[in-house]
Amino acid sequence: MSKFDEQDFDEKRLARRQKRKKSQITAFVILALFILLIAGVAVFSVYKIKDLLGITSGSQESQEAAADEGSSEEVVIETPESVEIEPDEMTEDDVLDELAKSCMAELSIEDKVAGLFIVTPEQLTGVATAVQAGSGTQDALSKYAVGGITYYAKNIKDEEQITKMLSTTASMSKYPIFTLVSDEGKKGGVTSTISIDGITDVTDSDTAAATSKALGDNLFKYGFNMDIAPGIDLSENGLYGSDAGSVKDITASFASTMKESGVNVCVNAFPLKTDTTAGLTAVDKSKDELASGEYEIFKQIIENADPAAIMMSNASFEKAAGDNTPASLSSAMIDGELRNGLGFDGIIITGPLNEASITEYYTSAEAAVNAIKAGADMIYLPENFEEAYNGLLEAVNSGSIDEARLDESLLRIYRVKYAGKVTEILGNS
Repeated sequence: MSKFDEQDFDEKRLARRQKRKKSQITAFVILALFILLIAGVAVFSVYKIKDLLGITSGSQESQEAAADEGSSEEVVIETPESVEIEPDEMTEDDVLDELAKSCMAELSIEDKVAGLFIVTPEQLTGVATAVQAGSGTQDALSKYAVGGITYYAKNIKDEEQITKMLSTTASMSKYPIFTLVSDEGKKGGVTSTISIDGITDVTDSDTAAATSKALGDNLFKYGFNMDIAPGIDLSENGLYGSDAGSVKDITASFASTMKESGVNVCVNAFPLKTDTTAGLTAVDKSKDELASGEYEIFKQIIENADPAAIMMSNASFEKAAGDNTPASLSSAMIDGELRNGLGFDGIIITGPLNEASITEYYTSAEAAVNAIKAGADMIYLPENFEEAYNGLLEAVNSGSIDEARLDESLLRIYRVKYAGKVTEILGNS
């Protein structure tokens, strides 16, 4: 082999050696970077775990101690006689507020307005008599996300039919929806058609509880979540008699037992129930007379049964309110007497706004707008639903009613609708 051949061979070996060396260095660098990455992730994880657990690192403690020692001023810490520690966990009210506000955040103005209405399935869909929920219900709920639908005996054929109708309707609604009926156990919306075991004549608080439990358990099973009951009527036509003391105990027992069954109650009607279907009915009772009679009954129910809702009367109470405005549209009766006077912070629902006591004096739009301005939270059975909805929407868009006023009512509504979810959420947290 010539010197040139040997030189060429040596150069080739050198080139191969350098190539191997370069590959080894590259592999070493990659390995080192990988090890550094793993170490970095580990350190970061430990730091985050300590941070979550509230553990302070030794170096941080040393720095804080050094800072304390370097201070020229002596720090004296006095131990208070009593220390109230606030728990980190959310309370039930906190959870309810968060759930309600999270749902409200998704609502358009149109859906907020619609959410204040309770209508019949016929008003919603335009059919003569609704006994099932189909495509018409789906289309209507997509357009008008109403807050509730109320059903009557004509809508109820048997257990299977009404259970399917209610479950289908609830599944079609974009948001949680109230499904209401008015039944106190005697020829009501359900009991006119379906016989329920355990319902008896109500004569005292015990029979009221027994009837309410039998009725409530079945209403819950069918899919109803609100019963417009008990009725407060101290006249000779009252279902529970005319003695304020006994009526107070009976109605409170009925309401609290119904709530235990999982069905909300809407006490009917404040300050008293009377016939307003033929025209405006004036009740000649002063505020003092109401306070010693009907108000005592409502106070008992509010304090002992915590009802989800109270329905207003459509009668006028000029001596108590100062004018003859129907109670459903009267700020003096809604905000003045019920909300502030009796301290009720639940949902206030108008009386049926399709009654002559309203329709003879107000258009559907006027009645809806006036009710919300007066402090009502939900509008029950307007004479013309679309007119009432459009009138209220226009009032909001024009600034006549502030959006915050809608949110005030919607918060009360969604707190009730989500109340059943709180235990489940807190249990899983």
